[in-house]
Amino acid sequence: FVFEGLLQYWSPEIIAGKWNSTHKEHLSWSSIYRAVKANMFPGIKPWTHFRRKAKPYSHQKKSYTRFFDSSIHDRPEIIDNRGRLGDFEGDTVYGSVGKGYLITGVDRQSRQFVAAIAKDKKLESTNAEIKVKPLTLTLDNGTEFLGFKELEKELGIKVYFADSHSPWQRGSNENINGLVRFFFPRGTDFNKVTQEQLDAVVSLINNRPRKCLGFLSPNDFLKKVLHLA
Repeated sequence: FVFEGLLQYWSPEIIAGKWNSTHKEHLSWSSIYRAVKANMFPGIKPWTHFRRKAKPYSHQKKSYTRFFDSSIHDRPEIIDNRGRLGDFEGDTVYGSVGKGYLITGVDRQSRQFVAAIAKDKKLESTNAEIKVKPLTLTLDNGTEFLGFKELEKELGIKVYFADSHSPWQRGSNENINGLVRFFFPRGTDFNKVTQEQLDAVVSLINNRPRKCLGFLSPNDFLKKVLHLA
């Protein structure tokens, strides 16, 4: 069980939490970590399979604007409380200059993750790659989202914007973007990333148990919610 979890890049805390949620015999995350450091699992190293603590995310190279008529502070309470499926947080993950970027989205309730590759920062490119149809979308204030009015009209949704330099207001998306960086480090040339490679990472993330979901994965959580519905 531990080895299978490690092969899917689960953290020791996730593996232990998932096991302990369904078994009486307690498993300690620290024991798993010590076992990995002792080379008990072939091919598994802390620096190859564990997400390291990243440096604080810098927005210095990103261009910002302000959207006074679509503020996050105007969102209905049900969105703030994660009370339904379909309210997404969105952002971008950049490679480097001229190397494209990812457009990412996370459902606030289920933490279901979606991503697409965009080759440039043109508004048309950004809007074209947002294929999911959420109920609402909360974005950061990057200029790549200046075409949000067209997006609202095309998808029939409402778009909100977080305050500038306030990543905690889209905490679910920021957390997942940090995980995405484990698989696609800074400087990645996203123009050379295949759809199959991106789909594999999206699948790993959506099948990764989450502590905030009672150690269900986003996929398992969705199945449970949709079954109850």
